[in-house]
Amino acid sequence: MARTAQTVDWPRTVAAFEAWHAGQPDRWEFIGGQPRLMAPASMQHTIIKNNAGFAFRQALADQECTALVDGAQILTDDISAIPDVVVTCAPIDLETPVIAEPVIIIEVMSPSSVDDDTGRKWLSYRKIASLKHYIVLAQDQRLVHVHSRAGDLWRERFIGTGSLTLDDPPLCVDLDTLYAGAEMAA
Repeated sequence: MARTAQTVDWPRTVAAFEAWHAGQPDRWEFIGGQPRLMAPASMQHTIIKNNAGFAFRQALADQECTALVDGAQILTDDISAIPDVVVTCAPIDLETPVIAEPVIIIEVMSPSSVDDDTGRKWLSYRKIASLKHYIVLAQDQRLVHVHSRAGDLWRERFIGTGSLTLDDPPLCVDLDTLYAGAEMAA
């Protein structure tokens, strides 16, 4: 029988979700006050996510930063999420999956995650003091949506060709690298 709101007493807070999730066999996120089962990724999503992790790891190789793919957790007072790629320049605590000081969060936008990636997650992520960039990669076209912190404000830009350049931490990633092996719509 499928789990529904009638058959499960869903957690209503991040703390309750974390306790509940510890006993679940599946991977879930807590977004916008609701648990969300993580759907299996498409191959297109997987290719782009892995490309992003590799490209950011390479671009940051000479810096004190690390790019982590698919497993690092972002935990705040209103969200428990597992982004596709997380970059941190702080020491990593190997005792927990939680990245306390992310500087870049990358999500590959899927048809089923568009509302969360561009809405609910973004509203929670932008409250993280250490976060400097939130990047959403489209998986059906070469399009990168970049949110960058500028003091107390966030600036956004879209990139469809060339390279993605960031100033803090400084890096440059070619879009050809991000989308290598992925099939884009004509």
